[in-house]
Amino acid sequence: MARPSIPVEYQAPPAPGVSLTAASVARANLLRAVGSILGPLIGLVLVFLIFGAWKPELFLTRDAVENVFRNNYHYAVAAVGATFVIITAGIDLSCGSVMALSCVCCALVIRGFSFPTWDVGQAGAIGGGLAIAAGLCGMGRAMQNGATRWRSAQVGMVAAAAAFVIGFAFWWIVAGHVVRPMPVVVGILAGVLTGAAVGWVNGALITFLSLPPFIITLATLEGVRGLALYMTDAIPVSGMPGNIRALHSGSVLGFPPNVWIAVLVTLAAIPVLHFSVLGRYTYAIGSNERTARLCGVHVERWKTICYVIAGATAGLAGVMMCAKFNSAPPDEFKGVELTVIAAVVIGGTSLFGGEGTVMGSVLGVLMLGFLYTGCNIAQIDTNVQRIFIGGTIVLAAALDRFRHLAR
Repeated sequence: MARPSIPVEYQAPPAPGVSLTAASVARANLLRAVGSILGPLIGLVLVFLIFGAWKPELFLTRDAVENVFRNNYHYAVAAVGATFVIITAGIDLSCGSVMALSCVCCALVIRGFSFPTWDVGQAGAIGGGLAIAAGLCGMGRAMQNGATRWRSAQVGMVAAAAAFVIGFAFWWIVAGHVVRPMPVVVGILAGVLTGAAVGWVNGALITFLSLPPFIITLATLEGVRGLALYMTDAIPVSGMPGNIRALHSGSVLGFPPNVWIAVLVTLAAIPVLHFSVLGRYTYAIGSNERTARLCGVHVERWKTICYVIAGATAGLAGVMMCAKFNSAPPDEFKGVELTVIAAVVIGGTSLFGGEGTVMGSVLGVLMLGFLYTGCNIAQIDTNVQRIFIGGTIVLAAALDRFRHLAR
């Protein structure tokens, strides 16, 4: 029996005698997407009008625009992935820590590194951490499948034992080995895969344990940050070849390659979110997870994929900042997750799930970027700037809430 199709966003049933064709659904969804973009677009225009009229000789210049793009491309890339998660009515607080860890991994792979010498305590800690995560996920999945508590505990213990053996053996094999410097492309790939791996852990723990995303990603925010600091002894990784620096300092059509990477990520994400099966299921899960499940959607799988996308984009953002710094500071990017979430919400993505666009999130990033730039040009006190940003976030969230109450 074929599975019923899931609309991109929830559609009210048609009136008697009215045919709800695929074309009409697509047209309604397109109008809704355009409507959600209008808010951040109007906000961006207002910022330009206010500061353009106030300080036109400083704000309405190519240097000011280029400065915004140079300082916000990593926010745009991370916001693209966060959009997928927030549309599912989730949240990802680990974005900044993932960027730090991915930045560190990219730098270490490019520069070369050596694993610590063999230590039973370290191996036991690694194996134990994997065992706890695997055991909890195995137990949670078994209970979701209807297993008894005793049977679920057995599955969890088996998964924990297997994970402990794998982690212990892996550390025994690699301990003391020296990894020679790798090409820049390999380092970039390592950074992105590191972010994707953390995203997979987030998604697996959220779906298998049925815990709130806020709790899981808050835990990984701390754990991943600690891992980045532990791997580097809290010392920035430096001494990388200069060619990765070209991603930030180079110029392609007047802008750094990192800016064009952000543009490509945005252009690639738009059809994925709005015209693919993943996008339809993402909206369906955020609109009504229970209904999506009854319609045959494998909610756990698709939700985990959304967190993997968010982790991968955060990892790519970390790699881009590695090129900007030409080093990897493990204690950097604190508070980035709040800016990313703020940009996504300002961009029209609903915290209640089921609504949002990639383009709106990018416009939210640009609006915040130009707002900060305008405040700096106008020499507004930093504390007052934070008040402006906080008020903007509250306004965006309130408008989203009023929009839902008006339905």
